[in-house]
Amino acid sequence: MHFIFLLLFELLASANAYLWNPANDPSNMDINRVYNYSLEQLPVKAALPTPPWSETYWATYKGSINYRWNSENPSGYNYRPPTREKALKMSDAELRQLAPSEKYDLLMGRYDYPLFWEARSYSTPRAQVWSGICDGWSVAATQYPEPAAITLINPDGIAVPFGSSDIKGLMSFAAAIHFKSEPKQVGLKCGIWPYTSGCSDINAGSLHVIFSNQIGIKQEAFVTEINSGREIWNQPTYGYEVEYRGTSMNTSGEKGILVHAVLHYTDELEESRWDPVVGTDEFKSDKLEMDYILDLDQDGKIIGGTWINSSDKPDFVWLPTKKLKFDGYLSGINLLIPLQQ
Repeated sequence: MHFIFLLLFELLASANAYLWNPANDPSNMDINRVYNYSLEQLPVKAALPTPPWSETYWATYKGSINYRWNSENPSGYNYRPPTREKALKMSDAELRQLAPSEKYDLLMGRYDYPLFWEARSYSTPRAQVWSGICDGWSVAATQYPEPAAITLINPDGIAVPFGSSDIKGLMSFAAAIHFKSEPKQVGLKCGIWPYTSGCSDINAGSLHVIFSNQIGIKQEAFVTEINSGREIWNQPTYGYEVEYRGTSMNTSGEKGILVHAVLHYTDELEESRWDPVVGTDEFKSDKLEMDYILDLDQDGKIIGGTWINSSDKPDFVWLPTKKLKFDGYLSGINLLIPLQQ
């Protein structure tokens, strides 16, 4: 590695690097201004001890958290929540088949089902297949340990059973709809909003600085929007490996370090689960295989980068700057995660 640095310093003596623009400046996510930009001092491999948990993205077209995922006939529409009288007569097996929203409203003794109707207002079977609450899932999964199944008693003595996915769905909905996370973002979503027309994916040098610092040094997860097209797929990101492969020329005709990097992220479940999945075969993860050129200044600090055309590359990365809290009429979620406060 030191050989690469010595050679590169000679090559960059008068180079004008492929710099990041203001939207791609890593300092946008460097909340405490502690990022290290020196390539030689950045870990080449790191991962969090426990990855963020997997969960479905609670697809909008399926009814979001109104989806009765544990039912014999899963559905998010065309049913009515049970009345108080009916709920009092339901067996544990029948209660287990209710949607997360129904279970929460039952727990709170709210037979008018405010959460169910709120989730209905955010749902439509005509939604795009990729539309859901992956942003809320990403916030919850990076900030809270995975919840276990639990049964709690409501004001009328009904024992309401919650699977792990029920609780994760509630946490994700609260984070997506009710929580202002005040996120810090690097990069823009290209090709959707007018102000991003003509923009490019996140600068490769910016991403290298961010994952090396967030995961490699701070041991903290962040969120990657992995889809460089129109769709939005937010993924909790927890690990990486880097390989330096010599020098190469960027699109500006300047020379820098050729890098191959693998970025690991938690993936969605195809189906929700009653029990926790982290540490089991049910846990889902995936990775981006990335190739790019890093530009350095004469002190060996990263100041830009260029993607190689065939590389995987995300659109942007972000992280919330506030701790997710469950309050208001969703404060009951705290009862479901007593060991994670």
